[in-house]
Amino acid sequence: MVGDVAETERRPLKDPVDLFHSGQVVKICAPMVRYSKLAFRSLVRRYECDLCYTPMIVAADFVRSAKARDSEFTTNNGDHPLIVQFAAKEAQVLCDAAQIVCPFADGIDLNCGCPQR
Repeated sequence: MVGDVAETERRPLKDPVDLFHSGQVVKICAPMVRYSKLAFRSLVRRYECDLCYTPMIVAADFVRSAKARDSEFTTNNGDHPLIVQFAAKEAQVLCDAAQIVCPFADGIDLNCGCPQR
């Protein structure tokens, strides 16, 4: 699931909100289906992107399946600040998914713009 970060290792999190108090323009890479995975995020960070999102992850599948977790979420030490975007219809499932990624993410986003059941 996580490239350079051991699953049990916790790292100090950056607060993405601090970016907006810097007085500088904040460059954000929004979540894009199939595109904003780790390789793309690493590329845009080379061009001084300040904050990146993962693609939308279906929380129920992510919680239920280790294969889905390994496929849908990868990161490394240079991939911060990072917001993980989930789609969920049940609060507990969203909470469970957020708890899985919280050691490796700087924030959680609930996708409310894409149609979901």
